Amino acid sequence: MRNLTGRMVRAAKLDPTLFAEVIADPKSHGHAVWIVGFFAIFTGFGTFSRAGATAVNIGTISALVAWYVWAFTVFYAGSRFLRVTGHQVDRKAIMRVMAFACAPGILRIVGLIVPISLGLFWGTAIWSIIAAVVGVKQALQVPSTNQVAFLCITSWVAASFFQGILIVVMFAAFEVGAT
Repeated sequence: MRNLTGRMVRAAKLDPTLFAEVIADPKSHGHAVWIVGFFAIFTGFGTFSRAGATAVNIGTISALVAWYVWAFTVFYAGSRFLRVTGHQVDRKAIMRVMAFACAPGILRIVGLIVPISLGLFWGTAIWSIIAAVVGVKQALQVPSTNQVAFLCITSWVAASFFQGILIVVMFAAFEVGAT
């Protein structure tokens, strides 16, 4: 567990050597799964102060689905539009990178404190996007940081839009906020 915590801290510090390790080491997949799980659960609990217990479940599920949409969109668009000649894009390596990139989102558990919850959400979102740029640039071996940043930002926006729709549908289905 100490190794996992250390890797999460290194990801949050935007350590490029960590992302190189994650890309090269298929065994880090287990750590990636734990990080995404923590991220989704802590995001869900971070919504409790705003919408109650049902929102924890909705927030957790929607964060997990949005992470997958973001990661897969980065892989798909990156492998199609930013392909480097002679380099084979590894889907699992991209997914591991994207998992480690969401490590700053674990701080969303602090969203239980209402006055800082919205700022915390946006801060960790921007931090995660920057971490994704650092890792994805290495995974795709693209020389242009601007292209990778554009890819990560537009993919995040698409995933967030999808997450918003999912949240509205789930809140309506469970009648959260209905009077």
